[in-house]
Amino acid sequence: MARKLAKAIEGTVVKITAGGKEMKYDFAALPKEIQAKLGPFGLGHKLGDAAAGKSGEEIFPAIKTVFDGLMASNWSVRAPAGEKVSKKSLSEGIGKLSPKEQEAAMALLAKLGIKM
Repeated sequence: MARKLAKAIEGTVVKITAGGKEMKYDFAALPKEIQAKLGPFGLGHKLGDAAAGKSGEEIFPAIKTVFDGLMASNWSVRAPAGEKVSKKSLSEGIGKLSPKEQEAAMALLAKLGIKM
């Protein structure tokens, strides 16, 4: 069975809830040496998340977007999402194929679990 975990930040307190149990951890209570290491670690993690799913040169503007947002006090800033493929665009593309290619494309999509 999948484990459900919820996290919330309230001031300097991180609240974790799982299986009906709640735990609270106060960042401010940590030793100063740990706080000094945890801040840059968290920044690295947040910036690394901005690069997730990207490659090459597209990584750098995504990271810069998130850092610039943080500098503007915007915690929820996100790098722009990558291009999405819609069922409509798939259907239009398939419509341009020959009947034999359409059949093959539909079979492949079905194998991937995509219902058209």
